[in-house]
Amino acid sequence: MAKITNHLFDNDKKRRQWARARIVSSSPKLISTKPISEIKVEDVAAHSDVSRASFYKCFRSVEDLLNVSAKRSATELLKPVNSVGSTISDIALRTATKTRVGIRLMISVPLLGRLMLKTEWPFGDSRHKGYRDVQKDIAAGIEQGYFADMPLEIGVNLVISALRVGTQNGLNSTHTKEYETQIIHTLLLSLGVDAKRAGEISKIPFDQLPDLPKNGLVGKIVSLVS
Repeated sequence: MAKITNHLFDNDKKRRQWARARIVSSSPKLISTKPISEIKVEDVAAHSDVSRASFYKCFRSVEDLLNVSAKRSATELLKPVNSVGSTISDIALRTATKTRVGIRLMISVPLLGRLMLKTEWPFGDSRHKGYRDVQKDIAAGIEQGYFADMPLEIGVNLVISALRVGTQNGLNSTHTKEYETQIIHTLLLSLGVDAKRAGEISKIPFDQLPDLPKNGLVGKIVSLVS
């Protein structure tokens, strides 16, 4: 059995960063072993080979760890999502397409989708790359007259809310593509897109998904279920 590492009396910042990285890196395998709601600090410590004391020096709780892991996974998902959306000049269509791709990618690997739902809500971390990416699209949509004039924070949370609802229902066996269309349609209306255009965009078919990352936390999750 590997030696449990205890940093309780270690004030070295690098050692703390090492322990934090080790814990986050082990989170994909951990969430594959039992329902996320049943994970305890003892489970985290056992999977990452660190002590409880070291865990609490890095995270406030298991929920905090899962939130960090979810946000890091969201950053890794930006590349495949933007590989599809960045080439679309129509900002309303771009926002709808990126949201749809995000939902599809998360439900394509249920373990990933369940982790992503552990992101703190409302999503208020304006430093996160995903937040800034959505914020940029909302700002462009307002400037170009596609979206209603609104605080950018509200626009971002409307998009992330659609992602969450779409993922939650996508992980439900009763989910249908028609429901996904309704989510996109409702999102566009809430952003201020006129009803006719929102209806047209939400019905545009999209079947070709980009590949998920092979590295990072997402890569680890994919490898665990493949």
